[in-house]
Amino acid sequence: MKDLLCEDTIAAIGTPIGKGAIGIVRISGKESLRILKEMFRTKSGKVKEQFDERRMHYGLIVDQFGEPIDEVLAVYMKGPKSFTGEDVVEIHSHGGIVVVRKILREVLGRGARLAEPGEFTMRAFLNGRIDLTQAEAINELIEAKSELSAKVALKQLEGALSRKIREIRDFILETRAYVEAAVDFPEEEVEIIESGKVKERLIEAAEKIEELLKTYREGKLIREGIKVAIVGRPNVGKSSLLNALLKEERAIVTEIPGTTRDVIEETITFKGLPLRLIDTAGIREAVDRVERIGIERSLKKLKEADVVLFIVDGSEGFTGEDRKILNWIENRENVILVVNKKDLGLKFSCKEAENSGFKRCVEISAKTGEGIERLAQLITDLVMLEPEAVVGGDEVVITSERHRELLERAKRSLEKAVKTLESGIESPEFLSMDIEDALKSLGEIVGEVTTEDMYDIIFSRFCIGK
Repeated sequence: MKDLLCEDTIAAIGTPIGKGAIGIVRISGKESLRILKEMFRTKSGKVKEQFDERRMHYGLIVDQFGEPIDEVLAVYMKGPKSFTGEDVVEIHSHGGIVVVRKILREVLGRGARLAEPGEFTMRAFLNGRIDLTQAEAINELIEAKSELSAKVALKQLEGALSRKIREIRDFILETRAYVEAAVDFPEEEVEIIESGKVKERLIEAAEKIEELLKTYREGKLIREGIKVAIVGRPNVGKSSLLNALLKEERAIVTEIPGTTRDVIEETITFKGLPLRLIDTAGIREAVDRVERIGIERSLKKLKEADVVLFIVDGSEGFTGEDRKILNWIENRENVILVVNKKDLGLKFSCKEAENSGFKRCVEISAKTGEGIERLAQLITDLVMLEPEAVVGGDEVVITSERHRELLERAKRSLEKAVKTLESGIESPEFLSMDIEDALKSLGEIVGEVTTEDMYDIIFSRFCIGK
């Protein structure tokens, strides 16, 4: 359990462990400046008593025996105008495992304790520097897999989602005032609720929440990437297509059918959006147990995919084996037919595919790269709007499953309140309870209503030192 009262001083390494130009040890808490003064010496070896705020100070860090550990730059940031809202010290040394860890040991030996994952950010939240959605956005920014997911996280860090949630809460709070007035004046309850247009306002609030919920699918794709399964019979060019999209030789390509025996996953970025490419084993009657396991995994990935690239060898035509595989594809709406080997001449083209009912088709040559850019564009067109349009303007996108669940809960509470009104008001107290449940769910999103257990769950996902 983290120190929710923030009474002690914490420290951690704030840079990745390993070789690097700079390593940073971060300290936060009321003892930060004292610890720095005990460890820091000027270049001439003198104790430094005065540290100007937010200025880099050049000198040495020494151990308990006064022996130099490294030349450093140290900065002191007095609370509450710091990231955590507490006194914060950062010691910038040369990078490397030995030096940075030795400095951290000295800090811990002088009264600080090792920070837990996400504890610096949790203190920023507890001290009112950020709300819970902004705290979560910091972690998403760190873990962003693409430029677009970083933009979405940055927008949330700037408070876009928080403002939207609070706007909806304020609207519901105004509505609750009419219901509470009806509780206080029971002889006039119907008139008060009707004059306040409570039902209409609750419906409008639910619609505002629904608009946010509609962004979750796109937000999840931006954060996690689009799952793209490449399927087809053996030797049609699945691995060649993977290599062409990656622009590197990731998968083994031979003329021997069944070379790919297991699932291979790689990620590329297209227009700022991550595409999670899944090269599957060729689907056919298995010749041995190993190939059968590979094919079973391929079929599983097929069901999980956001987009299926059904690849056929256009130089051979659309075969009976291709048609058997097509029967395995349950959701035809997310399928792009990829006619490969255009460089060899096509016996089966996209024109014939369209006549056979395929809605999306592209002709490519995985060998020469022809049509690859067009294929990538088709993938993003199939699942979402132009990526940049999603994060443009004032639109807020939700990416967190936690946020989605709480929004769904708030919407259900509002809908329940509306049904109570439609069935005839028996007691405004019950109506008030449903509205309060909606407000509580929205409050949990930004951290105005939550529990210590929830703090542990959220912040434990962070890296140590953040």
